[in-house]
Amino acid sequence: MVHSFFESVSLLSAVAVLWLFELNIRVLSPGAYAKSRWTYGALALVLSPCFLWIAMGGSSGSAGLAFALAAFFFGVRSLEQERNRDAAGFALFSAPAIYLWIDLVALLVLPAVALLLELWRRRQWAWAASVVLLFVAVLWALDYLDNASQHIVPIWQDWSAFNFFKSTFVRGGQDVSYSLPNIAYVCFPLVHPGFCLTLPALLFLFKKTDIHLYTKRILALSLLAFLVYEGGLPMQNVVGLLPAYMVLLLLFFPAWDRFFAYGLYFFPRLAYALIGLTVLCQILFLSQMV
Repeated sequence: MVHSFFESVSLLSAVAVLWLFELNIRVLSPGAYAKSRWTYGALALVLSPCFLWIAMGGSSGSAGLAFALAAFFFGVRSLEQERNRDAAGFALFSAPAIYLWIDLVALLVLPAVALLLELWRRRQWAWAASVVLLFVAVLWALDYLDNASQHIVPIWQDWSAFNFFKSTFVRGGQDVSYSLPNIAYVCFPLVHPGFCLTLPALLFLFKKTDIHLYTKRILALSLLAFLVYEGGLPMQNVVGLLPAYMVLLLLFFPAWDRFFAYGLYFFPRLAYALIGLTVLCQILFLSQMV
């Protein structure tokens, strides 16, 4: 019942993803102009073929992404502003995110550990216990309502480090082959046309200080943990890397903001040409996926 409901509102969930994506940028990069934030979300996220596919495909995955972004928002704000209630918000939203998309455990586990350690450091033991209990209670309630406990499966059941170097796997008694091994597959959020093929250009504007903040380092490590998990699975699913792509976009926003602020001011023709090229590529690759 829970999955069926969110499958029916996948497009609305996609709208929520964009809004929550902008909220996360706002808390991670305070002071950035709204025009820069929304343009970035429209170009890199909304026009991403994988994102549009999951938004319009009647899947509960877009709702899982929305809950994950909501969990990130409350988790980051709790760590930066020491707001105990936001830690509870993280637990409240991370539970349905994991229930709707079990792979998100790999993305949310490190922020959860960081929050609990921070509450423990501040001797907020009651709040730490409450966060854990709230997470378990929400997860149990969703499982009870859905009456489908098979959705909660051991996340490491089929994981193996050897799968990083394989491109052929046995599934359902048959060999399934891919063109590249998994170690290349996990790089797709940066170089695959299903996301944003011009995104690597922001590496030229990226600075080490962009991940200097404690919360951004946690996001970077969460991204790495998620990719390690996905790379160890005996399969490849480009759309399944969408959570990693969203975190990558959050980490790349300062580089985009430099391009938006300085490029449009000093080199407007070149900047608009690059933006136009991005839009053209996104529409072209979207037409190939449909």
